[in-house]
This record gives sequence, C-alpha cells and structure tokens, in this order.
Amino acid sequence: MQSHVAFYMGITVIGCIFCLTHLVSAAMAVTLVVNVVFIAYFGLTGNYIFIAMAIDVGLVSMAMLMVLWVQYRDFTNLVVSREELKTKKNVLEKRELDLIEEQKQTQALSDENRKLANLDSLTGLANRRFFFAKLDEAICQPKEQLSPTHVGIIDLDGFKLVNDVYGHRFGDELLVQLASRLSFACRGEALIARVGGDEFAFLTQIEAQAAKKLAEKICNCCREPFSISNTIIQIGGSIGMARSDLCIDAESYLYEQADFALYQAKREVPGSVVIFSQAHYESLSRMTVIEQALRDGSIDNDITVYFQPIFDIHLNMVVAFEALARWTHPTLGIVSPAEFIPAAERLGSINHLSRLLLTMALREARTWPSNIRLSFNLSARDLTSSDNAMRLLAIIGSSGIEPHRLDLEITETALMTDLARAQATAQAFIAIGVGVSLDDFGTGYSSLTHLHLMPLTKIKIDRSFVTGIDGDLASAKIVKSLIRMAHDMDLECIVEGVENDTELATIHDLGGRFVQGYQISKPLNATDARKLAQFSAKHVQVPLSGSPV
Repeated sequence: MQSHVAFYMGITVIGCIFCLTHLVSAAMAVTLVVNVVFIAYFGLTGNYIFIAMAIDVGLVSMAMLMVLWVQYRDFTNLVVSREELKTKKNVLEKRELDLIEEQKQTQALSDENRKLANLDSLTGLANRRFFFAKLDEAICQPKEQLSPTHVGIIDLDGFKLVNDVYGHRFGDELLVQLASRLSFACRGEALIARVGGDEFAFLTQIEAQAAKKLAEKICNCCREPFSISNTIIQIGGSIGMARSDLCIDAESYLYEQADFALYQAKREVPGSVVIFSQAHYESLSRMTVIEQALRDGSIDNDITVYFQPIFDIHLNMVVAFEALARWTHPTLGIVSPAEFIPAAERLGSINHLSRLLLTMALREARTWPSNIRLSFNLSARDLTSSDNAMRLLAIIGSSGIEPHRLDLEITETALMTDLARAQATAQAFIAIGVGVSLDDFGTGYSSLTHLHLMPLTKIKIDRSFVTGIDGDLASAKIVKSLIRMAHDMDLECIVEGVENDTELATIHDLGGRFVQGYQISKPLNATDARKLAQFSAKHVQVPLSGSPV
C-alpha cells in the first residue's frame, strides 16, 4: 500500500512538473516541496525498496527538471523571437507608412516642380518651355484629321515706356492683368503662354478664319486701358501669326515664321495682325542670306562705298560727299542699306561694318582736293559704345585726313537710345575737329530738344519737307524757318532730297545754300566722285545772281 502511494505521488509530481513546463519557477517549487520531502522520507526508512524508489524519483525529477529547463529556454526564445518579430513588423509598418508619406511628399514636390517648370511665375500662364513642348507635340500629330496649327506671337507696343515712366512694379501688374484677359479670350480655343519679358504666344488648332478672329480679339484685349493704382495706362499689341498648312520648308519653322510676321507688323502696321505669306517667305529667305553674310564676314569682300555730292548753290560747286554703303551679293544682287544695316544692328556687327566703311571712305577722301569734305553716317550702336567710339577716333587719326574735313552724321533714333552717351561721344569727335551733323532733322518728335542738348555743327533737313515744296506753302515756310534757325544758331544747314529744278530754285529763294539730291547727282562710285571733286576744285565759280545752274 505504501509503495503504491509512493508510486502515484511520484507520477503526480512528474505530471505536475510537465504541466508547469512554461512556469519554471512553479515547477521547481513543486519539485522541491514534494519530491525533496518524498526522497528524504523514503530514503530514511531503511527499506531498500523505498530507498530505491526515492533514488528513482530523484533521478526522474532531475531529468524532468533538465527537460523542463530546455523546453522553457526554447519557449522563452520563441516568445522573445515573436516579440522581436512583432517589433520588427511594427517598425516595418511604420517605415512603410513613412515611405508612403515620403512618396506623397515627393510626388507633391514633383508636381510643384513640374508646375514651376511649366508655368510663368509672374502671370501663371504657361511658360516658354511648356509652350514649345506643346508646339512640338502639335507638329508631330497626324495632319489628316486636324485643323491647321496656328502659332501667334504677341509683342506689346509701348510697354518699355510704361516701365521707364512708372517703374517695373507697374509693368508687372500690367502683365498680370493682361495675362488674365488673354486667358479669358483664349479659353477653350488656344494655349496662351508668356515666352519673354513683354512677349506672349498662343497655339491653336482651329480653322484659319477663327484663328484670325482670335488674334484680332487678342489685339483688342491689349488696346483696352489698364487701371493700376488709380492710374490709367494704355498700350497696344502687335501679332505675327503663321499656320502649318501654309508653312513653307518645314513646320518646325512655324515659330520663326510667326516671329518674322511680327517683325513686319511692328514695322509696318503696329497694333495689328500680320499672317506669314509667300512674300514674307521670300523676304525671310533673303534676310537669312544677308544675315549669314554678316556673320561669316563675306560681306567685307563685296561691300563698297559710293559718294553723293553735297552742293553749294551759292558758289555753284561741290563742297562735300556723303559716303553711302553699297553691297552687291553674289546671288541676291544689289542689297539695299535699308536691308543690311538693320540686320547688322540686330546681329551686333554694325560696329565692325561702320569701321570698315569709314576706313574705305577716308582712304578715298585722301585723293580729293583738301577743300572737299567727307560726310559719314553713324549708327546708334556707334554712338552708345565708348569702345567703338575710341576705335573710330583711332581710324580718323591714322587716316591722314585732317579731322576738320570730316562730318559724322547721327540720327534722332540714335540719340533716343542713350542721349547722355551720345553727347559724350559727339563732344569727343568735336574736340578733335570733326563736325557732327543731325540727320533727317524735323522728323522726330523731339528735334528741338536734341538741337538744344547735342553739340552739333550742322543739321540736315529731311527730304519729306522738300518733296513738292514749290507748290506747298506750308512746307516752304517750314524749310525757310529751319534755315533761318540754323543760321541764328551758327549751324550749317543742308537740304536733302532735291529732285528737280523747281525745288532747287525754291530752296535758293528761301535762303538755302547747301543741297543734296538726285537733281545734283545720284551716288557716284569712287572713280566718278574723284573726277567730280577734282573738277569742282578747278572750276570754282562766283556766287550766283539768279537761279542756280
């Protein structure tokens, strides 16, 4: 009976230890409380069977405790691993959330960058980059199913004056208001973009008549008054437009052709719409050849100087020649100065051209009698560049011509560019004895102002006052007043554009002395000019008592 009790006690303790595998402290407590007492009691009975049972229970208890310890260690590692995995999972989930947030922020930043890259920061319109991207897309689309692509360029007339008079803040506000108007006018019909300072462009694929009406609507938007800080400002807008179905050569030139049409609009009819045409294409092709010759310097080999006489109708003799550039291109033929001089100014090569022509003219003037003067035209860039002015002075100084035999002609357009610099340059020329003439006098709105401010030795009355002067009393009075004013200011006065005998006689009767025009002579080549100069020096006549010869 005792052995059975002892056996079942041992089994029960072992079962308890097994059940308490995950609570190692409880299992050890049961083992110590029960099995130690059991082993001590039965080990001290003196009964060999009980002693053997006590030893057996002790060994089994130790084995169970070792198994318990291993299992508990594995269980503990499992729990720890699960906690670590859970922690890592939480970290990964948090990292994933952070990554999603970062992606959202990156996308938002990317959208903002794309917006900044494609929109003009001042007006909110599409910018130049976005406009040309859309233009490239339109050009690459199949043409069978689409209306022609129209590109229009808008340039504001009078915007620079707004900036100069009211400041850039007013100018910026004007652009913002105009952008709002243009967006409304082009809504649903065209993409409108700001592609430069005061230059806008639109892109549309609609019928030709609708595109023209849209361009005219845009012109009207530009003409409407702007109210800025209680100030009413009015400007205008010129538009050049080109369409893909009329685009010659390649549609990739669509913008360039629109730009050329804009140039024609601003030159001929500011504030209107000009559409690129076949005639424009021929003119543009010609201008391209001209500009190429200016860029590569081939013009230097073909350009020459002609000389138009300036005649003294009192002494009945030639007293000076005006140097005029003449260019015969190998393929274009004769190219007018009205074509290549503006092109040279645009390309920045006018200074080189002026120095070249002045050198050629002075070289020829050395062959004339010492009493014959040379008159030479300067551009605005010649006057407003101190470096170029010094080079011109060096050319004059090394030419062997006495400076007092040279007159440099300037226009009011040149003075408008930079009056202060023009004054300084003119004074430098006068200081060495060179005369300074104001060309086309009377045609500018501020001629008298320039006459007062500029150091001058001569004025040249524009030919517009001379044409038909014999039958136009108003023109005759104007010319007479200008001649008298020049005399009172100790300025020589040269009347341009004398085309016939009656005009020449009228100028003589009005008190004029120096004249220039086809009635005297057309521009002469160097050889003929030299002969005329030598002839005039040998045949000086007395002042005329009647009508001039």
